[in-house]
Amino acid sequence: MSTFAIGILLLLSIAVLPAALAAGLQQLVFVQRARRVEGRVVSERCYRMFGRTRRYYRVEFELSTGQRVQLRSTVTSSSKTSPALGQAVPVLLIERAGHPPKAKIGTWLELWFSSALLLFIGSIGVLAVALASGSSI
Repeated sequence: MSTFAIGILLLLSIAVLPAALAAGLQQLVFVQRARRVEGRVVSERCYRMFGRTRRYYRVEFELSTGQRVQLRSTVTSSSKTSPALGQAVPVLLIERAGHPPKAKIGTWLELWFSSALLLFIGSIGVLAVALASGSSI
């Protein structure tokens, strides 16, 4: 592997790993501060991608004021791994006076997928650089 390519991979790894750690830390703080409420899947949007059915779903839950709010899943999933219409799902919610509420669907995929993906990509880059550097010695 060329020195230029190794340098690019190293720079990307250096950029991605801190982003992964920051995203994970931000999620951890949110999870610790949030309270858990029950939501229900009220709608879904299915589409085909690469021969597989992918799905976004919308969850409705209630704020402490009694207002009903809907939240859309941020990660697509297959119909097999995502909750069915009408199914109860956890919602993590932070409500503070004078601020809009913050809510996230409380499944592992919704909370941790992006952090895990960034961590994986950054780790692969660091591993590739380490292997390339070791083989060029």
